[in-house]
Amino acid sequence: MNRGFTLIEVLVSLVILSMITIISSNILQSSLETEQISSERLQSARALNFSSIILRRDIRQIINVPLRDYYGDPINGTFLGSNDDKRISFNSKIKSISNEISQIKRIEYVLDDNKLIRKQFFSSNPYDSSENIETNFIDDISELDIKFMYERSWYDKWPVSPVTERQIPTLIKLEFKKNGNEYIWIICLLYTSPRPRDQRG
Repeated sequence: MNRGFTLIEVLVSLVILSMITIISSNILQSSLETEQISSERLQSARALNFSSIILRRDIRQIINVPLRDYYGDPINGTFLGSNDDKRISFNSKIKSISNEISQIKRIEYVLDDNKLIRKQFFSSNPYDSSENIETNFIDDISELDIKFMYERSWYDKWPVSPVTERQIPTLIKLEFKKNGNEYIWIICLLYTSPRPRDQRG
């Protein structure tokens, strides 16, 4: 003889089913949150890696020629850097779409409002500080320390002396914090002084 479920059995089944549903929902929610965090971290790592590539390209393609200010007057240095101002400035060879446009551009990196900003000017000797393409290079920087190596010692500014005004640092080191994580980028340059002219003839 078949008999139906009692009320108590039905209630117990509903309670068990509810518990399974809640546990499954919590597991699913936790999995989605973990996936989102992993995706955000991966995206952030990719963005930092891309920024590192651009920065290294800019610096390794430095053109060691004297810089000029916005009035056209020479600046004492072919590369300017200051940890106090959180700024580096130099001329770099940037590919242009048109061959008629000079490939040598003034590049500047500066920390502004916890953001590392990249400025690419339209020429190597710009006459207007606003004539540039500005890009938010790295966001959410809480600390930034810039160092320049000369004769195996680190300095907070460049040039470090009149002797180094026509030279480029051997290494450039950027230490920064982003979202609680610490990063150290060390960039090696290809040369440190202008090449002497050929004295033949």
